[in-house]
Amino acid sequence: LTVGEGVTKPAVNQLPFSVAYHPPGILDYNKERGVLVQSWSPLSRVLTNPTYRPVLASIGNEHGKTPAQVGLRWIIQNGASFCTQSKSKSHFAEDLDVFDFELSAEEMNKLSQLASA
Repeated sequence: LTVGEGVTKPAVNQLPFSVAYHPPGILDYNKERGVLVQSWSPLSRVLTNPTYRPVLASIGNEHGKTPAQVGLRWIIQNGASFCTQSKSKSHFAEDLDVFDFELSAEEMNKLSQLASA
């Protein structure tokens, strides 16, 4: 993106970003340009996948959190943000309840490796 006169530099780049899909270098590429990565639909390919869900559930059990909360916390700890949607008030509240725990470096690495599994 070339920012010139009359062109507004984007502040947020909404793209697929989750434990299931995170292209190498995408965070750094955006950060170098002062752009925040925001994950859209961050759980769609995660919670239904038989490979990912047990790992998220196991880590979640250690923290008293759901698999969804673990997946969303991974996004936050990577320096990105997320947007979710829900018709359920309780699911929406659950999605926001990700700021009272932290994943260890080992847990972050384990989750990061899922995309290559």
